[in-house]
Amino acid sequence: MKNKAILFLALAILGIATYLFFQKKNPYLSTLKRFVPDNTLLLLETNEMTDNPQSHVFTQIPLLSRIENQFYLLQKIGLSKEEIQNLIQDKTLYFALLPEAKEDLNYITYLPLNQSDSALVNKIKRLQENISGSRIIYHTTRGQRIAEVIDSATKSVLSFFIQNDIIIFSSSSILIEEAILPSENSWIKEIADELTLQNDSTITATHLNKQAIARFINKISVDKSKIAKQFVNLLSDNFTGFQSDESVIKAFGVLKDNNLFEGQSPKKLEDLSMIPNTSSFLLHIPFDNTTKFEESLQQYFSKNKELNVLRNTVKAAFKLNFSDIYQNLEGEILFTGFDEGDETFNGKALVLRNKLLFNILKNTSAEVSKEENANVVSVEYGGYTIKSLGIREFPTMLFGEYFAGFEECYFTEYKNYLIITNSLSAMQSYLLTISKGDVWSNSAKNQALVKKCKASNLTLISETNRALLGFKKSLVNAWANRFSENESQLNRIQVSIFEILQDKTELSLFKNISLVESSKKYSNKWIKLASIQVDSLSKPFYFTNPLTKKQETFVQGTDNQIHYVKAGKKVWSYQLSGRIVGEIKNVNVLPNTQQQLLIASANKVYILSRNAQGFEVKTISNNTGLAIHDFIVFDAEDDKKQNLTLFSSNSASYKIDKTSLTLSLYHKPKNSTPHILPISTVIIKGIEYAILLDKKGKLILQDASGNVASGFPITLNRTFNAPALLEGSNERIHIKVLSENGELFSVNLSGKIVEKKQLLRPNFESKFFLCADQRNTDWVIMRSDGKDVTVIDKSEREMFTIKEETFGVKRLKYYNLGVGGKYFALTNSYTTYRFFDENGGYVGGMPIISSYHPVLTYSESYQKLIIDITTPAALENWSVKLR
Repeated sequence: MKNKAILFLALAILGIATYLFFQKKNPYLSTLKRFVPDNTLLLLETNEMTDNPQSHVFTQIPLLSRIENQFYLLQKIGLSKEEIQNLIQDKTLYFALLPEAKEDLNYITYLPLNQSDSALVNKIKRLQENISGSRIIYHTTRGQRIAEVIDSATKSVLSFFIQNDIIIFSSSSILIEEAILPSENSWIKEIADELTLQNDSTITATHLNKQAIARFINKISVDKSKIAKQFVNLLSDNFTGFQSDESVIKAFGVLKDNNLFEGQSPKKLEDLSMIPNTSSFLLHIPFDNTTKFEESLQQYFSKNKELNVLRNTVKAAFKLNFSDIYQNLEGEILFTGFDEGDETFNGKALVLRNKLLFNILKNTSAEVSKEENANVVSVEYGGYTIKSLGIREFPTMLFGEYFAGFEECYFTEYKNYLIITNSLSAMQSYLLTISKGDVWSNSAKNQALVKKCKASNLTLISETNRALLGFKKSLVNAWANRFSENESQLNRIQVSIFEILQDKTELSLFKNISLVESSKKYSNKWIKLASIQVDSLSKPFYFTNPLTKKQETFVQGTDNQIHYVKAGKKVWSYQLSGRIVGEIKNVNVLPNTQQQLLIASANKVYILSRNAQGFEVKTISNNTGLAIHDFIVFDAEDDKKQNLTLFSSNSASYKIDKTSLTLSLYHKPKNSTPHILPISTVIIKGIEYAILLDKKGKLILQDASGNVASGFPITLNRTFNAPALLEGSNERIHIKVLSENGELFSVNLSGKIVEKKQLLRPNFESKFFLCADQRNTDWVIMRSDGKDVTVIDKSEREMFTIKEETFGVKRLKYYNLGVGGKYFALTNSYTTYRFFDENGGYVGGMPIISSYHPVLTYSESYQKLIIDITTPAALENWSVKLR
């Protein structure tokens, strides 16, 4: 099952349990053993129904709140409220929750009887066939006489039967039949000794049938993984007490047969800078004894034959030593899921401290590519190298099935962390969010939430509203619809926190947590937040300080000086030889430095390494006789330990020797043809290729040596104005290109055109543009006749049309901000940008003027769009409140 946080949420919804301290034998146990089926999800027993039901803790919990209505069903068979109250007085009632048919849940109620109830029992047995407009019919199943109440619309409203000392009833005749059918009823027999409540003690207990819950969740899920069973085993079979107030419900329990955290000290979650504000759940597991932790995991895997076989297969095939990974772990495991509101997006990220782990996975990726003859993706994004691992469910092989849901694995290093995500788009979304600081450490709400957590061996935090989005995506349609129907009730619990401290557990369900809101007077109006006076010769570079986690900026002035801007002030400058070529890149050239940046001009290359004063600069002269153009960094070359490889947009490639810091020309093209920017890369059978497309439709995959991939080049004989995009992953990667006349091509990595289609072209003046988002993974299409502009999504659905008053060149900038929404900037190819949402609504109330493409981000903490723009004399920061 894909979303582990929701599994916890589902269990939280199922109940709060208390463990019994009283050992008095239950006189009705033999009947319960006969009629509580093994597919029961939970059994709640309570003697609190004699008071006001609305005051009980379980009535505040979604799903369990339906219990208070169960005994009122007896009104359907002609009993008055007073008679019902007398019937349940001083009784322990039992409520079993079971799946009903294929798309619902329902309760069976077990109401014990005693000698004082004889008059009411006789009344029930002598019921006439017609009562209160309804009629009762009787039938026999396996010798048991069942009464069924049918209303005037011939709908069954209640079924019941009396067995010795208990009346058993439900609104579902299906469940009553199921309770009577022969079954081993092994679960109820296992917990029989716990069903010992005394009537003189006011206690409520809920017992979870963890195996049945796991089977049920897997049954209703699209992905039939074993994660449900594994994750359920972390939860208590029952709890030992509960508390409730206006804001939170707490339950306390004991975890049986758990040794995963043996020898580990509990710790609080401290570093919040790696947790996006878009997270729907967070799992935190700290440890201080790495060897003991590895031993516990080995014991776990020894009991899981299927996973053990997979681990041994991967270990042998790809020369991977799992112990190398465990011994390089530093202190904690972070696992988070984040949802962006898209129907298909369901991101997950595993965060492991110690970036040295990146090299282990990089070597493994190379072995996979070599042994499997597979294509490995390597993408540069924001200065980070993202690679595909080529091993499915790798986190499961590391830490168990709690970490399932990685059908694909992409990894990169970020500061001192290794990041593994379940898709390329998830990785890019994660990096974009944390690099701009939209994280828990900058969210007052999430900081307050973490303060409510205790030092624990495991902490799981889930936000209901977000988690439900991901949960419904993993369900079959019928159950997804059922959850949608009950969403408002489920959202009564805003946040859930589950904690394990050795063998003790605590569950906290928070009902009232408010979000930070800004003044309504600023809604949908651009507001200037800050301005830094500095002229600009080239596009600013925004990056994150690895120490402070704050956004900082490099901008080149008209005098060719590069300025380092920090906290709104220029704190360091350096004179460059000329205008910056392309974009500033994060690289790894010099040893033992925290952050390194590469800046190139036409005739020099600069390596900047961070120090206490700002940056130390190493200058590398370009004596190759060939001017450097816009470039990308190749990261998969065989000599990557000795050299850094640059691939220029004119097809030339260069090597920077990491020891001598000299630049040499590695490949000089025979014919220099301009290619459409930006350029993506792909790794095929261990070799990294640049994907090159020129305006005439020549598509080439070329490596650093100038070699062209098999099947290429191909000539499409069309006119193109947008770069090629990669779509898909691993063996399903395709290259997408769109001609200006609206022909959309899909080309595989063997150079074969696998799809070609003509998009709707209303007239000959219509031109088409493929517009990638800031991550270069999602895309839309702009169609324009020089006046009006229509935005079209991937499925060829027209999203909206902007009616213009004048003809002229139009360009579209697409921003996919995930949970923050999709936005579009329409520009006249000069400096004026007008922003629109995905419905065509005008954002901000006025155009934005910027010398370069604005950088648009979303602040989840304040629910605002943040924009960074460049004017001739300043860098400016603006925001707009949309909600």
